[in-house]
Amino acid sequence: MIRLFLPLLMLGVGPVAVVEEPMPTDALMRTLAEGDLAQARGDQAALAAAADTLKLLGARPAEGQDDLSSLWSQQAQAGGAVHAGPVYRGRALGPAYRRGSLAAGGRVTLRQLFLAGQRAQISVARATGIAASLSVRVRNADGGTLCAKPVAAPQADCAWLPLFTERYAIEIENGGSAPATFYLVIR
Repeated sequence: MIRLFLPLLMLGVGPVAVVEEPMPTDALMRTLAEGDLAQARGDQAALAAAADTLKLLGARPAEGQDDLSSLWSQQAQAGGAVHAGPVYRGRALGPAYRRGSLAAGGRVTLRQLFLAGQRAQISVARATGIAASLSVRVRNADGGTLCAKPVAAPQADCAWLPLFTERYAIEIENGGSAPATFYLVIR
């Protein structure tokens, strides 16, 4: 009897599908995610390409953050990747990026100056492969909320036009029960 059912059971069992989250749509956030994936996989050529792309996008680390472009480039060269580097260094004042981690229930508040009359935009994405319950909120100098969103795949974006040059508070919160890593891009 078991001989009859065993082949039938085996027909119903297929390969387990691995579901990957979509990559962020923002070019800078996608590059950060691709660089992290390349680093985790030990893919030195892809790591060098991500380092070059960060340079080409004109991105620079936020204050107190590692320069991932330089770090990844050094790691790729140490791992044997051969690349000439980007031909163009990018703009002097490009977007800023930050990679951060939050403990379960943790929150971080960053203060950023945005100029009056110039479009302001931030984007937040979870690190690839990490299921987290992150949210982002932007508050003006008076404490009023301009934007409040959950960070769902592939990313959460907040954009506004400041009427006055002032500092805005960017709050990222981990409402989940596990630590979470995120990317923040400020334009």
